[in-house]
Amino acid sequence: MQPALDPQPRGSFAVRYQNAVLRWALAGLLVLMLAYALGWWLQGQGWATAQFPATVLWCVIPYAMATQWLYQGAYLPHFERVSYVVVAATMPFALTPLGFALAQHPYSRGAVLLAYGLTAAWFLLGYRAIRRRDVLHLACLDPALPARLQARIGSPRLETLPLVLHVCQGTPFPAPCDGVVLDPASPSDARHIRALKQSHTRLYSLDAVAEMLTGRCMLPQADALWEQDVRPAYDVAKRMFDLSATVLTLPLWLPLCLLTALAVKIDSPGPALFSQQRTGLHGRPFRLWKLRSMHHAQCEAARTRPAQPGDDRITRAGRFIRRTRLDELPQLWNVLRGDMSLIGPRPEQVPFVHEFAQRIPAYPYRHWVRPGLTGWAQVQQGYTDGAAEAAVKLGYDLYYVTHYSLALDLLIIYKTVRIVLTGFGAR
Repeated sequence: MQPALDPQPRGSFAVRYQNAVLRWALAGLLVLMLAYALGWWLQGQGWATAQFPATVLWCVIPYAMATQWLYQGAYLPHFERVSYVVVAATMPFALTPLGFALAQHPYSRGAVLLAYGLTAAWFLLGYRAIRRRDVLHLACLDPALPARLQARIGSPRLETLPLVLHVCQGTPFPAPCDGVVLDPASPSDARHIRALKQSHTRLYSLDAVAEMLTGRCMLPQADALWEQDVRPAYDVAKRMFDLSATVLTLPLWLPLCLLTALAVKIDSPGPALFSQQRTGLHGRPFRLWKLRSMHHAQCEAARTRPAQPGDDRITRAGRFIRRTRLDELPQLWNVLRGDMSLIGPRPEQVPFVHEFAQRIPAYPYRHWVRPGLTGWAQVQQGYTDGAAEAAVKLGYDLYYVTHYSLALDLLIIYKTVRIVLTGFGAR
């Protein structure tokens, strides 16, 4: 017997989160208005200039930008939402002084800091309030499905995630119910798909739920056809950002690159630069440049054997530049040439690409976007070695290829800065 459906099904998890963000942001305008009134009072007491309340009023613009970015980030994995709230609240206000400078308009730094502090605190408080009550309730018809889902996601455990699975065999679906999760490979689930569609029930595949919870695509067991479209408008905007950011920061990274190269030369004999053939956009090979971190006589071995923890081929200077990622600085030249982007899947060596493509049928799909200095797989997993870890890394790369956007790129930038400071994943 097919379970009875909830007569008032709720919207999708992401849509409910977007609605909650909009409601919370509208309420937050009252907080800014209170700050505006405080600015007038401080001005009346002679404790603030006339620019203070006016600046608070202008800060409605970065507040609206933060709201828009949070709205767009509703499709990010739930475990990254706190980090993204910090990013979305910080970036618009970090750019606010530049906006005032370009407009040649006087402003109060104290007012910008006040508005930023209130915005960040308000949205973090809102996320905590939303998280407590926004749990994904899904029904399943197969009692073995929770175990299969756990096997898909690995760690963490299902009990720690914002998900409640209700096993319904001949019983009504629970209220509230966000939909039904199905495994198309299960014969029992396949029999119910048509009836559930006709009843307008929201359906989730097992792999879609696993992807939503882990932030990586579940690789198919057999070869699958690629159906993902690229985003031409965002690709152009991203390329313009790559060029402008690389050129504007040239006075910073070029001297740093030269100093690091000098340290490499002093530390061990041999050239400071090291190059490899890597696979780029649409599978086209290109020459990638790095600062040498291994002894020159053993650099050739690096082309066939990746570095391991405690690898004796790495020099003293090499350990430092690997941990701080300074060895990647020459790749900004690759960014200027168009071989790479600042953000994207890390380019792999050509022989390894051929090897992994034979073992993992979906591997070539990661080359549908331009490779990057940093990427979603790097900030989530770090360094990988071997086909098993490459398959997990590929899941993150394909998630990026599927979902790349301003929201995801901002999150990757934030996590990359944090990783550079901590040395996560270096070998």
